[in-house]
Amino acid sequence: MAAGGLARAETELVRGVLAQDSDDGGLARMMFQAAAATASQARSEPDSAELQVRALINLGALRRTTGDYSHAESALRQALRVVDDVAGVSAEAVALVCNELAVTFKYSGNFDEAANLYNRALTLLENSPVRDDLEIATILHNIGGLAHARGDYITAEAPARRAVQIREQVLGSDHLAVAADRAALAPILLELGHLDEADKILRAALGTFENTYGPVHYEVAVTVHNLAAIARKRGNLPESEQLFRRSMTIKEALLGANHPDLAPTLANLALLRRLQDDPATARQLYERAEGILTGTVADTHPTLAAIQKALRTLR
Repeated sequence: MAAGGLARAETELVRGVLAQDSDDGGLARMMFQAAAATASQARSEPDSAELQVRALINLGALRRTTGDYSHAESALRQALRVVDDVAGVSAEAVALVCNELAVTFKYSGNFDEAANLYNRALTLLENSPVRDDLEIATILHNIGGLAHARGDYITAEAPARRAVQIREQVLGSDHLAVAADRAALAPILLELGHLDEADKILRAALGTFENTYGPVHYEVAVTVHNLAAIARKRGNLPESEQLFRRSMTIKEALLGANHPDLAPTLANLALLRRLQDDPATARQLYERAEGILTGTVADTHPTLAAIQKALRTLR
């Protein structure tokens, strides 16, 4: 490739980011793919590998947010091969690839590989001569989230609390990122029976998110979902259903009607309908959730398994 290939790849990457910021996912995907290919062909130029990795990370994250876990995994596995095969890639870049691929594996249900990648990323960051505490907090946040997804709530609590503590020390207690870490800790506390602490955290986080993003935002949807779970634990089924439906409405508006992240909210609504003696509606909601997840996540994914178990008792 002629000199300047790396500059062209940089331009394509920037165009992809701008397209993504403008909600033009199709153009963003094309630009990230082009940037990765151009950087690969410019391998003789300095920093080409890191630029290729950045483009693939952006592509993988974009695919994941649309619920396309298979193509997200493909892009991020390619990025991991690059950082493993090319000398001189920074530890921070390797850790970022490991984290992004682990997040994708968490969503698709490949929990063991996710755990290995998170641990690799954490080790790299903790041993880096240029220590980045905020990146370490991100990995700890994600390790806690993975343990929560596996149902190992006792293991999840320590890294989730440590992530909050680190980010508070660096950014201050009122920072938006601290609110996000606290909101991730809350569902773990809920499962451990600490309902009052979880409720307090979530209501404070919801106020922060709504003031920052407005009422229709993914963080708002997730926080409302978790508040609904607390209401159900307390036996307030009407409030719980109202909150789950609000969460579902926001998710559908943002993600579409068939995004896999809708499935947990649908399953919770189905459970509430079942608890309120409405098995027909419960079955419809479970079947919709099953259809969304089947073929998208691993057959052993706990949410899919729970939905299928519930359906067997309703059919």
